[in-house]
Amino acid sequence: MQDVPNPNPSIGTSPSTDPASFAFSLDELASENFDVIQWINTSLQCISSANPDGVETDAELEGRITNLYGRLHSYSQEVASSVDDTITQALVRLPRTGLEVGRMVTEVQQLQQALCKIREEAQPAVEMISKPYVAQLNDLKKTQKKLMRCSETLKKASEVDSNMKQLDDIMEKLRVSVSEVDIDLVAVSIREVRQNLADLQKLEVTFGGKQLEAVERHEQLLQRVVETECMEQLRRRVVDRAAHLLKVLDTIGRADAVLQQFSAESIASEKEKVFCLLHHSESKVSRHPISPVRAAEVLKTQLIPSLGCALTDQLDYLMQLAHVYSGNRDITDNAEISEGPESQPVKVLRLMADEIVECLSTCLTPILQCVERNPELISCFEAVRQLSIKIDSTPPKVCVGAEDGRNVKNSLCRRDDIAEQINFYTQTELAHIFEQPKVLESFARREAERVEDLLKDSQSIMKYDRFQVVMNGLMEAVKAVLQFFPDKTLPICVSRWKVALVQSLTFFQPAPHTHQTELLERLSALRKIVQQLLLSTQKMCEDYVKSAEVRRLRPTEVESINSQLSEQLWRPLNNVLVICAAECQQAIKQTVIAPVIATADGYESQPLWRLQSSNGGSAVISNSVLHTPLHLAPSEMVRGFGEAIVEIPLALESLRGGSEGRFDGIEELLEEVTEYWLDDIVRTAVSDFIESKVANIIMCFPLNSDDAAALAVEQLVTDLSYLKSILAAVSDDPFERLESVLSRLKTASIKSGSTIAIRELIAEQGQSKE
Repeated sequence: MQDVPNPNPSIGTSPSTDPASFAFSLDELASENFDVIQWINTSLQCISSANPDGVETDAELEGRITNLYGRLHSYSQEVASSVDDTITQALVRLPRTGLEVGRMVTEVQQLQQALCKIREEAQPAVEMISKPYVAQLNDLKKTQKKLMRCSETLKKASEVDSNMKQLDDIMEKLRVSVSEVDIDLVAVSIREVRQNLADLQKLEVTFGGKQLEAVERHEQLLQRVVETECMEQLRRRVVDRAAHLLKVLDTIGRADAVLQQFSAESIASEKEKVFCLLHHSESKVSRHPISPVRAAEVLKTQLIPSLGCALTDQLDYLMQLAHVYSGNRDITDNAEISEGPESQPVKVLRLMADEIVECLSTCLTPILQCVERNPELISCFEAVRQLSIKIDSTPPKVCVGAEDGRNVKNSLCRRDDIAEQINFYTQTELAHIFEQPKVLESFARREAERVEDLLKDSQSIMKYDRFQVVMNGLMEAVKAVLQFFPDKTLPICVSRWKVALVQSLTFFQPAPHTHQTELLERLSALRKIVQQLLLSTQKMCEDYVKSAEVRRLRPTEVESINSQLSEQLWRPLNNVLVICAAECQQAIKQTVIAPVIATADGYESQPLWRLQSSNGGSAVISNSVLHTPLHLAPSEMVRGFGEAIVEIPLALESLRGGSEGRFDGIEELLEEVTEYWLDDIVRTAVSDFIESKVANIIMCFPLNSDDAAALAVEQLVTDLSYLKSILAAVSDDPFERLESVLSRLKTASIKSGSTIAIRELIAEQGQSKE
């Protein structure tokens, strides 16, 4: 066993060599941190050190260890026995303890019930007895409050008298010399007297009338003196003194009025400059506005830069005033100056902005009413939009040398915030000058007329170069509208653009008896000129609306503008384009179909389909009716119809005509459409023959003419079979309608002695088949 150093020297360290001296401490054995191995090692070391010479036989050592082991064993038995006894006693006492606890719980519940009953019985009596005392205490409390208010009122009345005497003395000195008077103290005294008099007059309206008149006289005197000096200091830009005087005026509620007067004076020279530059200077009595072109140039190069510098300079000066006004503290710590849109710098700058906007509105309104070209209007608008306070200007001088860098940073941030706020406010107000209904309507009318004038020539839509000019004009008009209040001008322009373009596209709608060549020219122009240029212009317009330029100019309106153009302009135009193209194609195909259909005119009324009467009402078969199936052959009319169908490709080829003097694009058009036109024309002719000719046949044979009726049906089958063979040579695709009719006729049941309507016969066969 490895020896472990003894952490507790008191264990097994007795110098006695008597084995009995090694007593065990039960307290140590009961410790939670007791280490048995450590304790045994320590005990063995003590046994070994019990011999002074340090020499001991193995037998003696073994005996001592055996003795130690025996003692440990006996202790363990004693502990086990003690634990067993404790458990036995606990098992005996626990039920009794549980019963005692239950009894105590019952007694507690009974006690609670008794106390509740006592409280219910005693509470009414207690309330009845205490009610008069409570009422008396409330009355005493009210009396105490009244006495306190009376005390405060008397105190204020006393203060009014003393303050008035003091104020009278100070005002006498103020009349003699301003420099010998503390105007801060005067302002505070006036405010306190006013407040005290206001409180006292709530109790007695007539109280302090003379004192109030005296205070008003003193206030007017102080106001004149301080306002005069403050305006002088503001003009001279003595920041410290001006800020001090503003603080005094703020005490008596006159700071805003002085700042308003200062703002009006500060911007007066700029207003005069605006009036001079935007009017002709021949006569000082009657001034006439300059031209829009000149106004745009003056605004861009002179007025707007000058006004922006003036506002920037005023902002920097006001920020210095605000910094000193707040007591050389961080300007963002003064709620009155820096918090919200109603801070002092913001108020003054808004007043200046209002003066500028009013002046520009007065001067620009007559100029805008004289505008004849939209570029001039847009130039003026773009020039005015450049009016702004510079964000990157130098910080206030008071802050530049400040030791606290945080104050400098906060001052710069606050200045930029105010500058952005005033810029937004100014731009919003300036926009109202150009947002007048007459100006917007005139602008939209000119942009709409730009496109309408280009479309007045009906031939402009038939020539690529001319229609390219129209589309370029439309694109330029869209760009101009997006620069000038598109939310109001774009709907007007889109409506008129659509009407003008749709009216031009109606040129392609075929009129009756329009020549075949003219129809081809229109269809070619529609597909090769109008459609291509319209789609390319739509793509360019969509790309421009989504460009960075428009997103910077109209960040929140891009999707709305794009949707409006797509839904109200491009989609209706494309729909009209498709309709006109379809009508042109149908008219051209009809010029080919009509001669083919004409060859079968009267087929349904041939004498083949009925018996003709002769002398005495006897029925004889017409000579045109063959008597045996061997003689059945396609009728002449069907042969002519078949020959006309075979000649349809030649008719389409003849549309090409001579290349000399033909409209550009017709050859390409015919190369593209001839194949599916041929199939469509043939199917249309066959469908017309079946529905208008065959289906209208009515066969009339008497009861004794079964063979004649069968021969007539057989003749019809022969004609249709011949037609089927002709169609097989023209087209590889089957003609389902023709085959269906043939099948129904071949399986039809012919009833003699009744009228046979082929349309009904086909319908009956179709229904039974279904």
